[in-house]
Amino acid sequence: MVCEAGMTQRVLCIDGDGARRARVRKLLEAGGFAVDECATGLAGIERARILPPDLVLATIHLPDMDGFELAIRVKQERPSAPVVAVGSSPDERELALAAGCDGFLEQPIDRPVLADEVRAFVQGKREQLAPEGELRQLRTYAALLATRLEQALSDAKRSSAELAELDRLKRSFMHNLSHEISTPLTPLAGYLKILGSGKLGPLSSQQQRVFESMSTSVHRLTRIVDNLSDFANLQIGAAPILSAPVDPDALADTVVADLRAPIREARLHVSVVHSAVGSIQADPRKLRQALANLVSNAIKFSPHGGEVLVELRRDGALLRFSVYDQGPGVNSGDAQGIFEPFYHAARQDEARQPGSGLGLPVARRIAEAHGGQVWVESPPRTQPGSGGRHYSGSKFVLEIPIRVGEGDASSPERVSG
Repeated sequence: MVCEAGMTQRVLCIDGDGARRARVRKLLEAGGFAVDECATGLAGIERARILPPDLVLATIHLPDMDGFELAIRVKQERPSAPVVAVGSSPDERELALAAGCDGFLEQPIDRPVLADEVRAFVQGKREQLAPEGELRQLRTYAALLATRLEQALSDAKRSSAELAELDRLKRSFMHNLSHEISTPLTPLAGYLKILGSGKLGPLSSQQQRVFESMSTSVHRLTRIVDNLSDFANLQIGAAPILSAPVDPDALADTVVADLRAPIREARLHVSVVHSAVGSIQADPRKLRQALANLVSNAIKFSPHGGEVLVELRRDGALLRFSVYDQGPGVNSGDAQGIFEPFYHAARQDEARQPGSGLGLPVARRIAEAHGGQVWVESPPRTQPGSGGRHYSGSKFVLEIPIRVGEGDASSPERVSG
């Protein structure tokens, strides 16, 4: 059908039955209409928004909503387009008209006169209920909506309970898994320490290389187990912060020393710029773990022969650990996701295997448990003030409030590495 302006008029047919849609399309196109098809109400609403129709023909019983709700939504998007409901009973007709439909066609509609019936609505035909019938059906429709709202709330409550139980099971699994792994790992680490001490005799150069490789793997596995355990406990607040005097400069040096094997393997140069803030109050183990996670991340994504900088700086009542690298950086779309558990950013270098997906989330939760925060700048908005090197990749910042313990904060800044 062609309107006055010479444009073919468009009918949007919304029906979950594909075979019936095909028959309706054939009849309407034979009658001169252009036809769009959708199988669900939500898809139909989106289609009406993108390509406004001259008439919407929708069955009342759709997979995701009923035609009454659809009529209200479509009228919001396309007020001038008539909505014709398709149903199977007089009661449905009255309810459809009360809900805002402009007309009603009774099934089956795949009949030769369909194009003429649709044309009448396009040209202005409208069906209406008598006032008393409309009021009665509006009350029926209101009761129907109330029932559906009650069902939706019940479903949401049940889904929330299921998600909470799933979350509890996930935390329990991670906690139990970390315990099961740490049980044999603890004596293994102890025996390696004894072996490395020389108490059982000197090691040959070949044995020393094997020993160092094993120690590196055990150290990495220990950090993964700690991340699993701490993440599960921090999620439910079952990992309290055990404050004790901590020297942040010494802590940073220790973290870098513990990672000397992967640093050497990647031929990296890692520097530490001290803050000379003195002793503060923090949880030594957790803070060390959080910083180790950030530094490990920088090591993993740095190019061979590159530079990594760990800079400690006091800013008023805050202490910042900034970890700079020269890696590929973090896409803006991943800047928040990488601090969520098990999230892996898109990687250009597929040779690098993804980690556990818990290092950065654990670092963030440890910082938050100290009253601080963690964030990333990629590329860094500012470069460090010393060293003269340029860091083009990322800058991960762990910031916590300073709670002063015993120690002298007056000594000058110094650089090691």
